[in-house]
Amino acid sequence: MSEGITILANGREERFDAPRSVAEFVMGHGWKPTQVVVERNGSVVPRGDFSKVVLANGDRVEVIVPVAGG
Repeated sequence: MSEGITILANGREERFDAPRSVAEFVMGHGWKPTQVVVERNGSVVPRGDFSKVVLANGDRVEVIVPVAGG
């Protein structure tokens, strides 16, 4: 039986009952995977890997939503 995981996401601690992929994390927060940049433990996760990369206990995640303007 899994105890779940805790990550630090955009400076806030988040807990989950089970590990989840970056894609599940992003969509679970209402973001579209095609419209964000995700950094995990200091490295950018390529969009094509969002469903392959699974978040682990202690991961540090930053989600950046680029904004156009000028």
